[in-house]
Amino acid sequence: MPTFLLTWIHLVAVVTLVGGLICLDVVLRPILNKLEPMSQRMEVIRQTNRRFRTIAWVSIITLIVTGAAQMLNESGTARIETTWGVILMIKLLVFAITFGLLLIHDFILDPHTHVPDAIPTPSRPPHQPSRTHWLRHTILFLTLCILLIASYLTAM
Repeated sequence: MPTFLLTWIHLVAVVTLVGGLICLDVVLRPILNKLEPMSQRMEVIRQTNRRFRTIAWVSIITLIVTGAAQMLNESGTARIETTWGVILMIKLLVFAITFGLLLIHDFILDPHTHVPDAIPTPSRPPHQPSRTHWLRHTILFLTLCILLIASYLTAM
């Protein structure tokens, strides 16, 4: 497959994943916190999370496959001993951490079955963010860090 096509597919997957995360966290969640009644809010959260989860994991698998193919096109380990290779390893480490957090978020905490962040529970007073809230923000921050590292690599 031509290199430009691999890069394009990789970029489409990144845009889909990061754009979806930003849209969910910055646009949709604040709107949903104002939606009444609670049953309607929970249903919208369930439907949105279920739908985006599929899109997100297809994007992640695409990123892994196209990223590996791009690394092979870059002569494999020939560049690892350079500064570029060290920064690439940092990018891969941040990706591995993000991947692990996404696994925890999607398959262990299962946020679409939890009570939304704005609803108080006995263990969490009103307006205190939940673990899934902090995890979502950490994942978004790390994906933006990966983009920063990737843009630095292309400039080298």
